[in-house]
Amino acid sequence: MNKTLFKRITMMCIGVLIMGFAVSLCVYANLGTDPCTCLNLGLSSVIGLSFGTWQLIFNSVVLIFTFFLARHLIGIGTIVNMVAIGFLVDYFSGVLKTILPSNPTMVTRVLVMICGVVVLAFTVSLYIYPSLGVSPYDSIAIMLSKFTHIKFHWCRIFCDVAAVLVGFSCGSVIGIGTIITAFCIGPLIKLFNHLIVKIMPMEVKTLAL
Repeated sequence: MNKTLFKRITMMCIGVLIMGFAVSLCVYANLGTDPCTCLNLGLSSVIGLSFGTWQLIFNSVVLIFTFFLARHLIGIGTIVNMVAIGFLVDYFSGVLKTILPSNPTMVTRVLVMICGVVVLAFTVSLYIYPSLGVSPYDSIAIMLSKFTHIKFHWCRIFCDVAAVLVGFSCGSVIGIGTIITAFCIGPLIKLFNHLIVKIMPMEVKTLAL
């Protein structure tokens, strides 16, 4: 394995790992999770499956569509993300319950939520940048942008708002964190993409978001 490939795989794995932690922060804050988590928390509760199990099923279904419409978005990063992220959220949520207050103040919840949203956007950029595949959910906005020729961040906002509406209809908690994430995660991802490219340049073709 050459050094560049090792660096790309390491970056992708670190991104997915920290992403699980970022999502668990949003869950702990209980001010509304990110749109994808909101969607899957609602659907998993309705269906009666654990979040991790349903997340894997949901990602598998979306992956089928991605394979036929934009298979260049599928790679080892796709598999790692779709298999690991739900269970990482389950794990980190359990850890946070043991080290953080069970009844946090509103100030603590807001700070944790802001931290979760920013870290989540950064980790999405971190695992997408090595071009080893994107998560099935992230691929939806990328495919929509490609086929409609609408800028990625607008497509991402559309997908996130739709996910929030479905999640809310299924009983997910909607809060200020959900709204902020739905409208800000796309632009934040774009911002971090530019920063990461400048800070950690690699000789690899990256997605133009």
